[in-house]
Amino acid sequence: MEVCESSKDAAFVEAPQAAAGIRAVLAGEIPEFSLEYPCHAPTEKRWFLMTATPLVSHGIIDGAVVSHVQITARKLAEAALIRYERAIASSSSLVSIIDLDFVYRLVNDSYLRVHGKRRDEIEGREVAKIVGQDVFDRHVGPKLVRCFAGETVEYEGWFDMNRAGRRCYAVKYYPYRERDDSISGAVVTATDITEAKQMQDEIANSARRLAEAQRLAKVGSFEKDYLHGKKSWSDEFCRILGYVPNEIDPDFNLFMHHIHPEDEPDFRENFEVAQATGDEFTTELRIRTVQGEERHVSLICGFDLQQDGSIFRLHGAMADVTERRLAELRLERLANTDELTGLPNRRHFLECVRAEMIRSRRFGKSLCVAMIDIDDFKKVNDTHGHGVGDVALRHVARTINGLRRAVDVVGRLGGEEFCVLFPEAGLEAGIAAAERARKGLAET
Repeated sequence: MEVCESSKDAAFVEAPQAAAGIRAVLAGEIPEFSLEYPCHAPTEKRWFLMTATPLVSHGIIDGAVVSHVQITARKLAEAALIRYERAIASSSSLVSIIDLDFVYRLVNDSYLRVHGKRRDEIEGREVAKIVGQDVFDRHVGPKLVRCFAGETVEYEGWFDMNRAGRRCYAVKYYPYRERDDSISGAVVTATDITEAKQMQDEIANSARRLAEAQRLAKVGSFEKDYLHGKKSWSDEFCRILGYVPNEIDPDFNLFMHHIHPEDEPDFRENFEVAQATGDEFTTELRIRTVQGEERHVSLICGFDLQQDGSIFRLHGAMADVTERRLAELRLERLANTDELTGLPNRRHFLECVRAEMIRSRRFGKSLCVAMIDIDDFKKVNDTHGHGVGDVALRHVARTINGLRRAVDVVGRLGGEEFCVLFPEAGLEAGIAAAERARKGLAET
């Protein structure tokens, strides 16, 4: 018995099993028999599902009804899911694939770990039963419906995770498209941005604290009366420098001793100019505490003048702005760094190029810049989803960055475009370095 007349190989392999199953149905041993089998057509491999059921007349089995239904699309989808699962398994983002029936078809390891569940507790189950019917009806379900209609949905929110606690995620719903561009589900990615959110809150809180301190003008106050020789540092001023209040003699030279050596010359010059003119003086600088800790402070000095214009009193305030300044430095690093790859972003990379061009002209040195673009990268996103595309971009960034010299700069200009700056390198050296990067990518 042959399952498919056009088969040259697979049909004969499956034929004995098919024949045995049909005989079992005819003998009444089993109520139904089904078999998935491949059939090699002249131009492609197709899959069919054969089903055999008994043909009963007056309680007697007279024969069997055998049907063959093509399931090629389903088998290809299952094979694709296996490939996608391997690709996204190592992603730190939470990735899930949901079909049009609102059923989880695939989740990656990060998704399972954060939710504290096994794979068989999620895959194959309805989304509403996992996230809760109320959450599904009010939030998840409507977003999936929009995604199934072809819309990419993005939002940020806080979630209570079983094991990770309360975390903030950037969530994206991408339509899952088949080869014919039809939508068969949604790919949902969730990237943990808790630390970034907390840093934003920290910056905002630090700015508010600084504004309040400046408004009150009571942070680290100091005063010196030139006429009577009296001088004082407030308790907060002493604390900023690391001293116990009332245990030191407040002295200008002692304060100068705590100023960072790199900031001391400019501060002394500006202070002497302000002292000579009687103008108010404001600056920010670094100090070193008694314990050796480096702090950032904002300092304002004012002078009270006599009728003849001479100074009789110096007074001012000093605010510890270390948290704000460090937050600004962190924000500056974020502004200069591509969030996805960790490389210098377009703006920062072009700044490096401009600076190197100036240095190159000044000292008569060569430099070279190489552009690196990933061919057909759009197909990766279209076929596998942006989550897989992000994994690929991070891999490319790590590979190129790992092959550069210590003085070279690798940047991401945007999308799949990367650029490498080779200081003090001629055209031949630059081409050779770029070729090393290309081969390194080809070999991974």
